[in-house]
Amino acid sequence: MKVYFIRHGETEWNSSGRWQGWVDTNLSDSGRSQAIQISGKLKEKDIRRIYSSDLRRALETARIISKELGNIPIVVDSRLRERSLGEIEGKTTNEVSGMLSQEVNIIDIIGKDLPINGMELLSQQFERAESFLRELRLENEKDVIVVSHGVMIGVMMETITGEDFRFRKIGNCEVIPMEISTERN
Repeated sequence: MKVYFIRHGETEWNSSGRWQGWVDTNLSDSGRSQAIQISGKLKEKDIRRIYSSDLRRALETARIISKELGNIPIVVDSRLRERSLGEIEGKTTNEVSGMLSQEVNIIDIIGKDLPINGMELLSQQFERAESFLRELRLENEKDVIVVSHGVMIGVMMETITGEDFRFRKIGNCEVIPMEISTERN
């Protein structure tokens, strides 16, 4: 099965460097344009279904792509959400460093279990990714799109390939094609 992982289009918080997590932000005008533009590159693919996170920025991206590709069905799945970041949602990396009274960087925030109230454990995000991918393999679709979030896509890619996701930056509306094996009942 060919899976096209796509990170949602840009939001205002992306451009201002704010951590979103589960905060339900909208796409910016630039993000909507990115989704239309990326759709053009997928028109020749035999896409049968789009899976999307339930957060607005991903779902709006999926809806734009679906419309541009001829109204492909969308399956909304909350397991595709970004990592919940608890009390640092809406803050910049510098503000997080100030909160923790220590220097932190992007890799610390996406790839470690920091002492942050309400932050989802990394193991929980991997469990969500593994659960989704297990079911996707059973569906045995031909070609599908999965619209999600940067960290979640990285976690799914690590689940598939074993490569450490923390060192792979995924841009807004970047398409990452991957072949994944399917399982038959």
